[in-house]
Amino acid sequence: MIKRVVIVALFLGCGMGFAQDLKCKKFKTGTFIIPGDSIVPQSTLKRSKAVQVESISAKESMTLDIEWIDDCNYVLKLSKSTPEEDISEIEKMIDAEGGLRIQMLRTVKDTMYFRAKATIKGVEYPVNGYQIKVSKDF
Repeated sequence: MIKRVVIVALFLGCGMGFAQDLKCKKFKTGTFIIPGDSIVPQSTLKRSKAVQVESISAKESMTLDIEWIDDCNYVLKLSKSTPEEDISEIEKMIDAEGGLRIQMLRTVKDTMYFRAKATIKGVEYPVNGYQIKVSKDF
């Protein structure tokens, strides 16, 4: 019995020792790049504490309101200032189900790894990605 308690205590202690200290506050505001790939083009994010502007090109951008759950989790919802004709049906469905939920998973220097979760018709779609902070300015 005592051996089990010691093993459990060591396991928990080691787990806490290796737990990462997320630097989430560093990623609350600024300008970020999400590198593109063969499917999704590169995008630029400009984030203040209350608003995020996402740009794929000079002509294509979207403004989103941010609701911070805590320092490492937030929800993005369509801004009321976004023209109706600029919102896709999928974006409307995600917004109607509570928005896009972002969870910061890991931070390394100027890079934040995240999981984005969208719910569409009751089905949750998680996507992992990362953002690189390129400026402190919004």
